[in-house]
Amino acid sequence: MLERIIDNGELTKLHALIDGVSRIVITCHKKPDGDAIGSSLALCMVLRKLGKNATVIIPDQLAASLSFVAENFDYVTFSRNEVMAGNIIRNTQLIIALDYNCLDRVGGMTQLLLSSSVPKVLIDHHLNPDKCFEVMISHPELSSTCELVYRLIVESGWQSLVDKDIASSIFVGIMTDTGNLSFSSSYPEVYEVMADLMRYGIDKPRLYKMAMDTVSLDSLLLQSYALLNKMTVTDNEYALIVLDKNDLEKFNYKTGDTERLVNRPLSVKGIKWSTFMREDSTCIKVSMRSEGDFAVDTLCSTYFNGGGHKHAAAGEFSGTLEEAISLYHNIVEHIKKDR
Repeated sequence: MLERIIDNGELTKLHALIDGVSRIVITCHKKPDGDAIGSSLALCMVLRKLGKNATVIIPDQLAASLSFVAENFDYVTFSRNEVMAGNIIRNTQLIIALDYNCLDRVGGMTQLLLSSSVPKVLIDHHLNPDKCFEVMISHPELSSTCELVYRLIVESGWQSLVDKDIASSIFVGIMTDTGNLSFSSSYPEVYEVMADLMRYGIDKPRLYKMAMDTVSLDSLLLQSYALLNKMTVTDNEYALIVLDKNDLEKFNYKTGDTERLVNRPLSVKGIKWSTFMREDSTCIKVSMRSEGDFAVDTLCSTYFNGGGHKHAAAGEFSGTLEEAISLYHNIVEHIKKDR
């Protein structure tokens, strides 16, 4: 049996809020990953089984590589239908934030959420959450928000509502956020959660194949090109991959095509910090991964207006790509001097 970890006071407040409303909006961060979409869909399905009119609204387009998770589920994409999404948010009675710790992580939806006077609930595993939520269920020690959602379901007495679809969504979120249990999963109970989910008859081989081992040809070619032509390594320890707009256009880039690219350099012995920079239409997207004692969350929060976890973080840079690269090299020099 899983240890009860959610504060009873917060759980009681959450139940009271849910019991007192009929319309609920579930939101996640922009560029939703497997954990964000998996936790959102799973909780929404549970709430619908509880008789609630629950709607998932994601800020922008779901990556093609994750579309299988939501293939039989109705959700709203804000960037594609701002009018509908805005009306739903303005008329909801409760907002639940999943897999993000502050409201500026939801892109164009931020102002709508900030201006809403209805109660807001945080369910998340990132560090340093904002204090703007009436209920805060925050557990940075857990592998993923999906694991937290499953624990919430169990501790709420809703486990009988879990079915194969709910279990599959949660399973995908844990699998993708831990690299198939290769990181952020060094304590026993996450394996108990995964075992529980398997008992619902999920198709584990298919879920792994779709989430972790399926890419488009363009994505495969783009990532191969990036590793061969756009990666530099400093002192055999620090890897940097940079893709500009021309690179992306050459390989017909779509959202999600560079997923897990930033992890690849860490497979080389000796490399402990990997950074990926991608030129976007409005900024430079920055992703970082690391190993051992090397923390990247502080680097992203300090220099790139972002954050995340010790070994996996992301942010943005508002200047040019050349300026972002220069800043990166300055950071490397600071790190080397501080040794």
